[in-house]
Amino acid sequence: MNNVLELREVCRDFTHGVFRPRTVRAVDHVSFALEKGKTFGLAGNSGCGKTTLSRMICGLIRPTSGSILFQGKEITAPGRRVDRSYHRRVQMVFQIPEASLDPSMRIRDSLLEAMQIHRLGRNREERMERILRALAQVGLPEYLLARYPHQVSGGEGQRLVICRALLLEPEVLLLDEPTSMLDVSVQAHIMNILRDLQRELGLTYLYITHDIELLGWISHTIGVMRQGQLVEVGSREQIMEAPEHPYTRELLRSYTDWEGAAL
Repeated sequence: MNNVLELREVCRDFTHGVFRPRTVRAVDHVSFALEKGKTFGLAGNSGCGKTTLSRMICGLIRPTSGSILFQGKEITAPGRRVDRSYHRRVQMVFQIPEASLDPSMRIRDSLLEAMQIHRLGRNREERMERILRALAQVGLPEYLLARYPHQVSGGEGQRLVICRALLLEPEVLLLDEPTSMLDVSVQAHIMNILRDLQRELGLTYLYITHDIELLGWISHTIGVMRQGQLVEVGSREQIMEAPEHPYTRELLRSYTDWEGAAL
């Protein structure tokens, strides 16, 4: 098995309060690995620690203890700074596109800026060629480049964020609820794009969501989090058809009940 990224006993504590400080463990000894070219789906309700985990993986915050390894090399060693190449190779796609696109800049300039920061492309002409190729990969027209973020739809905005990530030639995409704010038809379209990109480019995904049924469609392996702990990990078939942990069964049952109520 070729693991591109691995977590070993990762913990993250947060301390709140001044006069009576209280420490809360948001992530509690979590271990799993992302296999190259595959999707690891992480399910769990709000507040279970999924997003904190993704922020540690992309280097926005550091673990309190434990290790995160990328291609066998630890990125969380004490006193060590996460280097620029890691931030390029492991890209985050957030739930809300507006959080990733500067509202004061045209789409074209936001995309160019990302490439300039990481020193990709010899000149503007070469960068624009790469931008147009990436736009085509996510099924977007060129005219959107002249618009501002507030002038595009939610589905277009999310595809633009994926496009910007692709420009940096990443190996891993961290997808934190990337379609939860979108209509079902738009959500399905983006999921198909992600699947096609994975086949075409060999990308590795960590897909984070509360929707365990969605993970049954896109993931190869699924992990279930509850109160900061990874309570179950298994293949898509095992988790969806024969879950072992009561909480996993509860998640599946609650989704089925919700679907029945909606019908």
